[in-house]
Amino acid sequence: MPMARTKLDDKGRISIPASLRRQLGLNTHDEVVIERQGSLLVLRKEAPEIPTVNSHGGWKRKPVLTGTEALVGQ
Repeated sequence: MPMARTKLDDKGRISIPASLRRQLGLNTHDEVVIERQGSLLVLRKEAPEIPTVNSHGGWKRKPVLTGTEALVGQ
């Protein structure tokens, strides 16, 4: 996969290239999580939550993992 380059604007914002947004299914107003891993910044799409039943019979929310996240453990 070719590396994409972007620059910070005067407010510290970056633009994610349209081709990467399409590949990741990112849309306007989607939330992303930014994590620092050493000298790297890792952006990932916020996983949607699905309701599940807890051990007391009530509802709780659990994030949905992508196949890659499940395999890699991120």
